[in-house]
Amino acid sequence: MMSRSCFAAAVLTVCLSPSLTAQPVFDVEQLACLPLEDNGAVEARVEGVAGGDEVRLYYRRLNPVGAFYYGAMDPSAPNQFWSTFPRPEDREQHELTEEWWEVLRTRDWVEAQGFDFDRLRDYLESQNQEAAEYYVAVYDAAGKFRGRSPTLLTEVRENDCRQDLTPQERGWADNLTVGETSVAQANKEVFHWLCDGIVTRIDTADVLHPDEFCRSCVVGFGFVPPLAAVAAGVVSGAIIEHPPSEASPRQP
Repeated sequence: MMSRSCFAAAVLTVCLSPSLTAQPVFDVEQLACLPLEDNGAVEARVEGVAGGDEVRLYYRRLNPVGAFYYGAMDPSAPNQFWSTFPRPEDREQHELTEEWWEVLRTRDWVEAQGFDFDRLRDYLESQNQEAAEYYVAVYDAAGKFRGRSPTLLTEVRENDCRQDLTPQERGWADNLTVGETSVAQANKEVFHWLCDGIVTRIDTADVLHPDEFCRSCVVGFGFVPPLAAVAAGVVSGAIIEHPPSEASPRQP
């Protein structure tokens, strides 16, 4: 028969098991736009984050090819997190095709905004710059996927979109660590984002290393994001086992 002390320890172990914790609940800021060739910041409220969990911001440009990148989000208050995007590169928005529509039609933002083929085609034709998609996800300390928000879409604008970043946000943006979700992203520039501020990368094998293409960028403000926290909990294959459902099967 199990002793009372052993039984209590067993119950405690079960109660603290990450697999039994509640799924995270997300409330991610809907950005009106990102500034062209400058950094934008985003905030998210995420409830149900357990000790050792990592909250990540995933992002990509709206393009028929390419996969998501990610970066860690920093806590600012209980259940509140923030991060910054890299600087969007000057890229013309692709026209909608029937083939691309079949990929986009199940996107969260397509369904939420009630786009059909004609409405989305007209919307994309009205954009001077390639838009950006993003969502927030939580991974536990072992690199296991715990949950994610719906994917949101935001425009990239040249003249009428400006975010005044705080010194902390600017310091973070000038020292970015970019995580890869596809081996096709290795040893290449970050697809349709500028090098400015990108100093390190995390590849799909969980190796943190200097960015091969952006090492000449100047590190500003003397602020370095906690790289150990960025790398913590990322396990080789974690992204491959739980790929973003919106990702195109084709890569840059």
